[in-house]
Amino acid sequence: MEQELHEITILPARFLGKHNDGYAVRVLVGAVTQDVLFDEYSLEGMINPNLLLIGLMTGVGYSQINFCQADEFEKLFKKHWKEVL
Repeated sequence: MEQELHEITILPARFLGKHNDGYAVRVLVGAVTQDVLFDEYSLEGMINPNLLLIGLMTGVGYSQINFCQADEFEKLFKKHWKEVL
């Protein structure tokens, strides 16, 4: 079955802390912030995560989510996504 990509969305986020078996992350969706609990493997391999970019890929028959550490983009967060901070 061929996979057809429909949309890629990138959301700014901030790591809040570890809770039970997951990670609490504040995500900016549109103009609203939401605190979301992600599975423990979602931020696997990241050392001291603070700022994150979350990539959502959706298509026919599949969806994928990727987490990227974005501390080097702190100036952009302060300028465009203050709500997350």
